[in-house]
Amino acid sequence: MRSLGRLAIALFGIVLVGCQTVAPRATPLDPSDPRPRALVDAWTEHARKREGLRATARLAVDADAAGINLRAKQILVVERPGRLRVEILGWLDQTAAVLVTDGDHYEFFRANDRYYESGAVHDALLFEVAHLALTPEEAVEILLGAPTLDRTLVPTRSGILPDGGIVTELVDEAGTVRERVAFDALGRLTELEVRRADGAREWRAAYRDYREVEGGVVAHSIEIEVAAGGSSALITLQNPELDPPVPASLFRLRAPPSALLPQPH
Repeated sequence: MRSLGRLAIALFGIVLVGCQTVAPRATPLDPSDPRPRALVDAWTEHARKREGLRATARLAVDADAAGINLRAKQILVVERPGRLRVEILGWLDQTAAVLVTDGDHYEFFRANDRYYESGAVHDALLFEVAHLALTPEEAVEILLGAPTLDRTLVPTRSGILPDGGIVTELVDEAGTVRERVAFDALGRLTELEVRRADGAREWRAAYRDYREVEGGVVAHSIEIEVAAGGSSALITLQNPELDPPVPASLFRLRAPPSALLPQPH
């Protein structure tokens, strides 16, 4: 799998992370205020209804520690719970490489040398091929623009932002903050930070530039951070389609007859 190299990193550059922003100061809300819990519940219901997305994506990825500075155009198709298809386009918009997962298996094909590789999907797949510590399911939710929130967590410190939005921290039974979430005045998710049991950040996603499309409203700009790797990315979606009809075959490839198969190490 490590033989996928930088091109695999480019494929998963859309979900690499790290755009630092400074949150505006929030005015504290009374702990009994029902709005934070209501927003969390309403968003979770909304997010669960979004099943898939197809779009062209322009991305800028910077991960100085790994020597990655990527600018690319891609075709992106994602579908819950863990189906993903990413095509990197060349300068004439021809397909340069494709990576797909169908939830159980992944396949990768590189056009210039007809290289093909496949294997079983597992939680560490994105880290192994792209130094990205997200499971395929987490990556799909982030790219869908509809990450679900953990309803077992309880809102604690909350505040109202200058634009009328609300930010709240969600804690587990031990009182540890596990998620930090912000909504705009219309109840749309603007930021989600997920933390480990020790309180350290795992990843953060921020959503901007919401626009109406057929079937709903989509954030056309996504910033993502993943603590492992210290990388940053800005994803700009073009012509996104919500829940498009997608055949299962789109998330599978067949090895071309002349493909170069991986050599044993």
